[in-house]
Amino acid sequence: MHYDFFNHQHTLTDDQRAAWLREQYENLLTQAFAEYGRKGRKVMRFLRESDFYTVPCRHHNFVGGNAWHQLETLVYALGSECPDAELSADFARWQPLWKDCFQMSIAVACLLHDICNAGYGGSVKVTYPDRIRPRHGRKSTYVLAEFLKFELMFDENMAIIHHQHKTEDDLRLNTRSEEDFRKVWEMPLYHMTTICDELSIRCPLTEAQLRQSVSSLLGSASDEK
Repeated sequence: MHYDFFNHQHTLTDDQRAAWLREQYENLLTQAFAEYGRKGRKVMRFLRESDFYTVPCRHHNFVGGNAWHQLETLVYALGSECPDAELSADFARWQPLWKDCFQMSIAVACLLHDICNAGYGGSVKVTYPDRIRPRHGRKSTYVLAEFLKFELMFDENMAIIHHQHKTEDDLRLNTRSEEDFRKVWEMPLYHMTTICDELSIRCPLTEAQLRQSVSSLLGSASDEK
């Protein structure tokens, strides 16, 4: 798939961007894990020691692009506006419901749904079983649940596995039964991950926009304490 060029208006160097991304993830995930008593030390260590903060992705093709994209996904999930007309109706329908989910689940699904794009460099490398190698979302849950032994809640697991199955027909084709399809389709966290993942792809943010948005998120979290 071809992705149009977008000028992110970077001012940070590649090293500075990777360091900034790591700082934001550590702040956001530490808050999320601590609030709900989840043990995330292995996850945080993997993020630090793998190439997570430097690896690009196809639609954010620059150093740190994969982590940047997932951070954008969280910004859209917790924000109040949908800048894409085609997605606006679904966003308006589902956002009030996903905002009632655990804040930790929102953070995990947004910030880690593409964790499988890392683990090919750095001091930590992941080897996937043949049975899941072609399945992008399943690879991410493999890293979290099996490689790092991080216990995922059911809706977190389903949201990450199916975040690329963005339409009703596509999701139905990629679930084992009508009952399984219906369970996932009714999950607010699934809709959050698919909608906000797509928003990040269609409507990426400049460096200044992302930094301001993340600063606001962290400020709001501090205010709530």
